Amino acid sequence: MSRLLVFGLGYTASRLAERLAADGWHVVGTTRDGRGGTLRFDDVDAVTAEIAAATHILSSVPPEHEADPVLGRYGSLLLRTRAWIGYLSSTGVYGDAQGAWVDETAPIGGGRRSARAAADADWLAIGARTFRLPGIYGPGRSPLDRVRQGKAHRIEQPGQVFSRAHVDDIVSGVIAGFDAPAGGV
Repeated sequence: MSRLLVFGLGYTASRLAERLAADGWHVVGTTRDGRGGTLRFDDVDAVTAEIAAATHILSSVPPEHEADPVLGRYGSLLLRTRAWIGYLSSTGVYGDAQGAWVDETAPIGGGRRSARAAADADWLAIGARTFRLPGIYGPGRSPLDRVRQGKAHRIEQPGQVFSRAHVDDIVSGVIAGFDAPAGGV
């Protein structure tokens, strides 16, 4: 049976977990507080056992305090696993491109997202398949939902291009990435 361990069972990772569980996968997720039957991130014994049992490991945890908490705590174990490893990163790693188009070959590391860029590079260094995600929308996270909630902001910039991805398209991309060669963006 395929087993997925997800560090940071948030919006996107939860959709992935639901899809894989429906396909018969055993899925375990971590959160800071162990809510909803997840493992507590700091339960080292339980998480270590799940790393050992996993066929696939995904982190959707952003860096905090300029460091990646997953690699900081479990990096040595992840280096030794034979599991597929993935990391949900951000297009924010490209920094301010001054309006230029970017793709996975563009340089990273500039601007206010330097911690994210460092985490992205660290995950790549251990052979993770890295997914640089733009803004995410889906059920409960659309512009119309923000209008209903009174949280919408009008942005008026002629020529502005927004990059967004639907959560289910991201899930499909991650699943397709299971069969891709190890490492890379």
